[in-house]
Amino acid sequence: MMTMTAISERIQRPDGVQRLGQALWMMVGERIGSHEDLLWANSLLGSGGEHALWQTLLDWRCLSGEGQLLARPLAAFLCAVWEATPEVGVSLLWTLPDGLQIDGINPMGYAQGLRSLIGSSRERLMLLAPYLENQGVGQLQDELLGALARGVLVIFVTQDANSLGSWASASLESLRREARGLPGHLFVYSAPVTAPVLLHSKLIVVDGVTATIGSANLTGNALRRNLETGVLVGAQQAIEIERVVRGAIELGQVRLVFSTSEPS
Repeated sequence: MMTMTAISERIQRPDGVQRLGQALWMMVGERIGSHEDLLWANSLLGSGGEHALWQTLLDWRCLSGEGQLLARPLAAFLCAVWEATPEVGVSLLWTLPDGLQIDGINPMGYAQGLRSLIGSSRERLMLLAPYLENQGVGQLQDELLGALARGVLVIFVTQDANSLGSWASASLESLRREARGLPGHLFVYSAPVTAPVLLHSKLIVVDGVTATIGSANLTGNALRRNLETGVLVGAQQAIEIERVVRGAIELGQVRLVFSTSEPS
């Protein structure tokens, strides 16, 4: 089956890309139920084009849970077809310990960057960190509640949140209480502390178009005192991160321990 790269290779420029973009943009907000709703794509992509486009829209998370075509991930996909994926300028986020002052570097930039990123979410937000505690999650709580109030799907993946006495569980308790009744949905997945493999990555993904990859857990020390570094990346990396984390969920390497709604 054609990948997005193959679509990009087979489509004519500029007319083909413009026609693809115009056709899809006119469908934003409409429900696409299957590849049969995309038969027109054969005229742009050749035989089997509707299957390729359908699969690629799924890969890029362009469809909501109800099958509606979403504007932001669609824009990222269309730019990627044009071989100009909307990457943010590469940015570093830092936590610097007391006494380490470097010209031009914000010593609290890591925490501020995460708050800004979470505040920009409109559809879905995924956070993965093996270690959570009150001071770390608390620094992001206002932005997380704001996302839930906007109807954003918020997914936490961590370690040991299934244990009621753990730091991870305690650090999420206030968010759990406040999330109830908000239009967004909160899901918390956890691997037990006895799991043979540590989910050691520290990742945040917003709407499948922006992500951070870094060293900081969501703890007070990581966001206030340690020497920590994060990198802000764009759509291609964000989509790949989502696929890996969702794979861990779907394969049962982490288990749902809390949600404010039934899993879709």
